Amino acid sequence: MPNLPSPGELLIYDYRGEFQLYPNKAIKVLQWNVERNYKSDEIIETIKRLDPDIAIIQEIDINCKRSGNIDHMEKMCKELRLKGGFVAEFFELESPIRQDRDQVSYGQSHIFLKTQLTTAFQGGGVHGNAIFSKFDMEFRVVDHKHHPFDWEKDGDALREPRVGRRYSLAAHVKHDGLPPMLCYCVHLEVFCGIIGRVSAFSDILKDSRENWTTIPHQMIFGDLNTMAHSIARLSPKYARDRYRFLSLGKQESQWWNDNVFGWQDTDGPLNLKLYFYGYNWLYRFYKWYCQLVYGKIINPIWPCFSGFPQEVLREARNPGFTDCWPSNMTTLTNYSGLFKARLDWTLTSSNFDVIEMEIGNSDYAASDHAYLMVHIRPRQTG
Repeated sequence: MPNLPSPGELLIYDYRGEFQLYPNKAIKVLQWNVERNYKSDEIIETIKRLDPDIAIIQEIDINCKRSGNIDHMEKMCKELRLKGGFVAEFFELESPIRQDRDQVSYGQSHIFLKTQLTTAFQGGGVHGNAIFSKFDMEFRVVDHKHHPFDWEKDGDALREPRVGRRYSLAAHVKHDGLPPMLCYCVHLEVFCGIIGRVSAFSDILKDSRENWTTIPHQMIFGDLNTMAHSIARLSPKYARDRYRFLSLGKQESQWWNDNVFGWQDTDGPLNLKLYFYGYNWLYRFYKWYCQLVYGKIINPIWPCFSGFPQEVLREARNPGFTDCWPSNMTTLTNYSGLFKARLDWTLTSSNFDVIEMEIGNSDYAASDHAYLMVHIRPRQTG
């Protein structure tokens, strides 16, 4: 049994070859959820053809039966000749309640340290997310404060027993001729609702804001699982809060663009779009009253009725990211085409110029997600 990283731990491989970055050449950055590496060869061939400078990837398996009992992280680094950092999110537990396609082991035993108690679980593998690059990178893990789903407690109900939780990965990219860049790889929870996802994402925005002054060239790529719309509204599995109804008339991705990314840091220290959501008449009255009495918008002092914690209202503000894709585009189709969603995002700070965009795997032959790639050029700051 290989020595697998525990949830929250980093695994780093470096198989880079030599390459040359030409002056003023746009950097190619790929976003893709590769669906547990079920189609490993197709995934690698696609990435080779795209030849990204940075690849931000979700759902990588290591030593899971369902994907051939292979260390797909090392395989991708080796065959793509890249440096990669992987954060383990879950130790997947072998169990008879799993569907055959999701089974994770051939039956080995594994010793796992959990809350300082050594417990023998049936065998399994590791699942997580990664950032790959031709450039040199330093990695760190962003440990979320907000976790809308307890996998260790409730994973059995979904027939996916696992140990761990959601983590995000940050990479500080360094290369001669380029400014320092900060990349985030994010995979938000699908089994919750808008409140849970926005709360978890606010942790990323908080981390980004804390680094904005020293590293203004930033990008947040990932699978945000923005899917609480259409027929998913009817499912208590995929839409678990009041926003399954309060967001009627909008896809969740459009809702995010309007109410999370639509509130800039310069608009104020509290996201009032979230604070007053569902009470637009009260928001308009409150803005009018503040301008009349104070000459500016001040923070309300009464409790928030929209369901978001105060700390989320403070952090879920846009420090300066832009989204170059249409908010109602499709990167995942399910239920024979009855459900479509834009789950995948490529958010770049205003210090990048987006030169070109491309979408692929739209037939979902290599993964259940389309990939997005953007060609970006950093602006000089000073």
